[in-house]
Amino acid sequence: MRPTPSMLLTLTLALTGCGAMAASRGRTAYVAAHGQLPLPEEIRVDEYLADYDESLPDPAPYALGMTLQGARAAWGGESSEPLFVAQVAVRARDSHVRPPLSLMLVVDRSGSMQEQDKMTFVRAGLHQLVGQLDPSDRVGITAFDDRADVLLPLVSVGEGDAIHRAIDQLVPRGGTNLSEGLRVGYEAIEGPASVGTMRRVVLLTDAMANVGDTDMYRIAHQARQGDAAGVRLSAVGVGLQYQDAVLVEMARQGYGNHYFLDSPERIHRVFSAEVEGLLEDVADQAYLTFSPAPGVEVVRVEGLDVETSGEHWRMELGRMGAGQHRVALITLRGVDPLEHGPTVGRFTLDYVDMRAGEPTRQTEAEPVRVVEDAAEGTVARNSAVAWMARDLRDVAELARSGQYDDAERRLDRARAVISAVAAARPNDTQLAEDLETLDGFARALASHTGHPYRVVRARVRVSMEGG
Repeated sequence: MRPTPSMLLTLTLALTGCGAMAASRGRTAYVAAHGQLPLPEEIRVDEYLADYDESLPDPAPYALGMTLQGARAAWGGESSEPLFVAQVAVRARDSHVRPPLSLMLVVDRSGSMQEQDKMTFVRAGLHQLVGQLDPSDRVGITAFDDRADVLLPLVSVGEGDAIHRAIDQLVPRGGTNLSEGLRVGYEAIEGPASVGTMRRVVLLTDAMANVGDTDMYRIAHQARQGDAAGVRLSAVGVGLQYQDAVLVEMARQGYGNHYFLDSPERIHRVFSAEVEGLLEDVADQAYLTFSPAPGVEVVRVEGLDVETSGEHWRMELGRMGAGQHRVALITLRGVDPLEHGPTVGRFTLDYVDMRAGEPTRQTEAEPVRVVEDAAEGTVARNSAVAWMARDLRDVAELARSGQYDDAERRLDRARAVISAVAAARPNDTQLAEDLETLDGFARALASHTGHPYRVVRARVRVSMEGG
C-alpha cells in the first residue's frame, strides 16, 4: 500500500486517568483467534488506544501535565486536502505510596464459566492478583451462581493461605445471578472504612445473567451506587460469549476499569495494570478543552467523549488516578502538514487537585513539536491503531450484512497500514500482536468468502514525508 499525496497528521491526546477501558483489543483478538468476527459495537477506538504503552513524563508536583507532539502519517488519503494530526499527552503524576486497600473479589462461578476453560483463567488471575498486594491489604471473596455467598470475609493478605484456598474452591455450577452477586459483594465491603483506606470491588464474569434481575441497566446502576458510597468497581470479562455491553456500562457507571481475560499472557498484563491502577486518585472533575486557532477546523475526535460549544471542544476526563492512561485522537483541517512548528490552538486543562482540594487550570498553546520518524514517539503508531480499529469495525459491519468482498478489501487496507508501521517499529510487541489479530480476521473472513487465506504485508517503509 503506497502512501498518498494527501497525508494524514493526527492529533493524539494521551490521557492518564481512572476508568481505563482496555477490553476491546483483547476481546477482538480472542474472538478472531476462534475463527469468528466480533460485533461492530465491540470494537471501540478509545479502548484500543488505551491498551498501548505510553512513556510520558511525570508532571509532579502538579496533579496533571500536558505535552504536545505531532507527526505526518503517510496513509491518510481520506480527504482531497491535507489533514493534520498532533499529539497532546495529559498525564497524572506518579504515586509512590499506595493507601491500604480493602478488596472484594466478586466471582462468577456459574455453569457457563466452565466453557473454554474460563474458570482456570480466573483462578490463575486471582492467585496472581493476591500475590501482588501488600500484607497490610485486605481481601474477601464473594461467589455467585443461582445465589451469592461470601466465601471469605475480608482478611489480611498476610493470611495468604486462607485466600488461596478460597480461590481454589471456585468451581462452576448453576445459573448466573449477576445482580445478586454484586449486591452481596458490595454489602460485604460496606461500612465505614478506615481513614485513608481504599475500597474496591473486582468483578470477574461472562455477564450472561439468566437468574434474578437480568436488566443490564439496573445491574450496572449498582456500580454507580457503589461509587457514591466510595467503592469503585473494576469489571473483568472472560470467555468467547461474554456480554461485553453489560461490563462496559458497569465500568462507566462505577468509574472503574474494564478488562478482558483470555490467556495466561493477558492474565499478567490485566492484573499488573489493575494493581498499578489501585494507586491514589490525584484529580477529579477533569476536563480538557481545545480551542482551535483561526482557520483550524476539527475533523474528528476519537478516544474521549466530546461536546462542542461554539469554537470550543470539551472532553470529559472525570476522575484521574496515578499510573493509568488513555489516548484520544483529534484530526484537524487547515494546518500545513509540512510546517515543522505549527500552532494548532489552545488546550485548557481544568481539574480539582485531590491532595490540595483546590480547582486548578493549566493551559498550553505552544507550537507542536513534529516527529519526523515513525519509529519515534507514539504518534504514528496511535494514528495507525485508530485507523485499524475504525477499519475493523467497518469489516465487522460489512461481514454482518453479507458484504464479504468489501470487508476483505477493507481488512487488507488495515493489514497493510499496521504492517508498515510495525516494520518501522520492530521492537513494538503490541503491533506484532495486532498483526496476529488481523491475520485471525482474515482467516475468519476466508471461511465465508471461500477465498484462500493469504498474508498481506506492506512493502514500503512508513515515512513522515509521504515517500
